[in-house]
Amino acid sequence: MRVHQQTAYVLVNRAYSESSWITEIFSKQHGRLSLMAKGARRLKSPLRGVLMPFKPLLLGWTGKGEVPTLTQAEINQADYSIIDQELQGDALICGFYCNELLVKFLHRHDPHAKLFDVYDTTIKALSKPLNSQQHSLILREFEQCLMRESGYAVDFVTEADGATAIGKENAYLFIAGQGFVAQSYHSEKTVTGRIVLSLSEQPPANLSAVERAQARDLMRLILQQNLNHSSIVSRSLFYPRSLARNV
Repeated sequence: MRVHQQTAYVLVNRAYSESSWITEIFSKQHGRLSLMAKGARRLKSPLRGVLMPFKPLLLGWTGKGEVPTLTQAEINQADYSIIDQELQGDALICGFYCNELLVKFLHRHDPHAKLFDVYDTTIKALSKPLNSQQHSLILREFEQCLMRESGYAVDFVTEADGATAIGKENAYLFIAGQGFVAQSYHSEKTVTGRIVLSLSEQPPANLSAVERAQARDLMRLILQQNLNHSSIVSRSLFYPRSLARNV
């Protein structure tokens, strides 16, 4: 099978032999898949500067196996011109975080066109000069779309019984596979209904810095429970940078 001119992003490159990469990509029409990028590790290979994360690409490949062979790679100039600047600093960490979630949550060869569009919008937004609060809002929106599109959607509006509305002042405990269970008192393990509801609102609720941190921690808990408590490496790699605490 030959595929041409597919809109895609590189998620991660892994060394294969002394001269090649196994390149994990996320494409709009074909979803997440691995490609054999022959010779891409060579210093003079034109692929080295193209097969980089966060660059909108047009890719082609051939083959029917689990790892088709890359045959075409070029920057999608129409999209690339929209990006303000290369991701750097906290924005770069946010980008790697999004890539790690895609690799861990998505099955290969399973298209998610809507999620691709949200990821594309996320990367372009991160290329702008933003503060930590804006980064946080961008990540919450991406996380929610990822969970919906990958089959891990969480109901942030009603309690675990599926009928009772979340109360803003109530205390809730999130239980994987059930949802938000009301508690009789507030504790370190609970969150207020206001925090829960904020994750369903568009545009997001105007939260304080403390509340944003609680919303972040809640999303982190939900994601890790859906990953069977697997750690999210991109956060810990950059600790103790401000992003690890703020978004």
